[in-house]
Amino acid sequence: MKLSIEEQAQIRRAVAAVEDRDTAGARSSPTAMSPLWAEDLIVNAPNGRVVQVADVRARAESSVEPPYATFERHREATIVRRQCAVTMGYEVVVPKGNGPNAGRKVRRRYTNVYSYEDGEWRLLARQTTDVAVE
Repeated sequence: MKLSIEEQAQIRRAVAAVEDRDTAGARSSPTAMSPLWAEDLIVNAPNGRVVQVADVRARAESSVEPPYATFERHREATIVRRQCAVTMGYEVVVPKGNGPNAGRKVRRRYTNVYSYEDGEWRLLARQTTDVAVE
């Protein structure tokens, strides 16, 4: 059964709101994004490692500062199905601290997969690829 145009638009708005909260969390607090994640979140990180939600949470909880001096997300496309939505676009970040590329502008492509669980849209899978470091 196909979704109506209005149902698709409603889901796009809901997913965009979650993604915008995630972006704001990346700028402000390492743990602010955690409630937006599915319990079985999996991430293909820019360093080429695949990490499970426990690793992502542990990293967020071990830091008292946001990992980025700046973080921009530009959503270019969203596809919607009943219980699933996928967003794609690019991000421009400046990592801080003593991690890789700290203080440098990093441009990367991203894909986020959201699942509708318990009445909320949650990030189920994420893939990022660094495409330029300045």
